Amino acid sequence: MENTVNEPRPAPAVAKEIDPKILAAYKQILTFQFLGTLILAVVLSVWLLIAHVRGWEVPVLVLVVLLGILGAFFSALTRLYRIDEAGAALISPAVEQLGGPYLFMYSFVPPVIGAIAASVLYLIFIGKLVTGVVFPDIGCVAEKSCATVQAMMHNYLPVKPEDYGKALVWSFIAGFSERMVPDLLQSLVAKQGKAEEK
Repeated sequence: MENTVNEPRPAPAVAKEIDPKILAAYKQILTFQFLGTLILAVVLSVWLLIAHVRGWEVPVLVLVVLLGILGAFFSALTRLYRIDEAGAALISPAVEQLGGPYLFMYSFVPPVIGAIAASVLYLIFIGKLVTGVVFPDIGCVAEKSCATVQAMMHNYLPVKPEDYGKALVWSFIAGFSERMVPDLLQSLVAKQGKAEEK
């Protein structure tokens, strides 16, 4: 029996298959998304700290959007974390041909999608299109008007403290899971279509 203890291990086959240009694009996207996540987390933390100290009212919709962006960044970073899956993370070798500015924009597509998804999901909660114990209860503040869009933005809020938590957690999930909100919208449209057929 041969002694294989001191023999050097071969490098993983997957690592050899990564094209240097794809690897360079991977590094740029990882850098952009990591810095974007870091900047957003720092700005959000500082803003919330200042708002707490000064007693400012923090708009819920702004927090919803920011948490959607943060969830999307988190999702993208977890996909990019494994370098041996760089090809899958970048979707296509064609990505490396985009070049600097376009690569930067490509890197920030997930956060934009996350912001939109979180906003749409919050509107779904406002419209009570989905309800249940795991979803936030959102209603008009007592003795306030919610008759206009501006009044609704200021006065139509989560009812209890736990509803704030649920709204923010779901905003993060909406950013994290790219397919959740589109699938939910398709299911709502399908449900409406079935109701009209009856």
